[in-house]
Amino acid sequence: MFELHYHMEGVDLEAGLRSLRQSLKQIRSLLAWEQLRQSETRPDRQFSFQIYDPIEIDLRNEYSFFLSISFQIHSILNDNTINVKIDRDSIKRQLMKIEQKMHCLNLHQRFLT
Repeated sequence: MFELHYHMEGVDLEAGLRSLRQSLKQIRSLLAWEQLRQSETRPDRQFSFQIYDPIEIDLRNEYSFFLSISFQIHSILNDNTINVKIDRDSIKRQLMKIEQKMHCLNLHQRFLT
């Protein structure tokens, strides 16, 4: 679990971005597992692979974690009183790319509607 820490010398937003990238990777893995499970549990197949797997819960938890870290990074970037160790514009660009990749997965439609 990641939590942004404030230090005298600033905030390490690179660690936050790494955490977001890892979370995105985990979500993609969960979605791939879900797709595999769905393909194996089609009703037209006589022998289907069926196990209990709380993918929906894991996806919701990981997506919530992603949103929380993203929100923390945005809050820090918008607070000019906080000393940030790296160029804010660079962090914003990287954050935007990660968020765009997440947006393409359409989880916002799945969980927020």
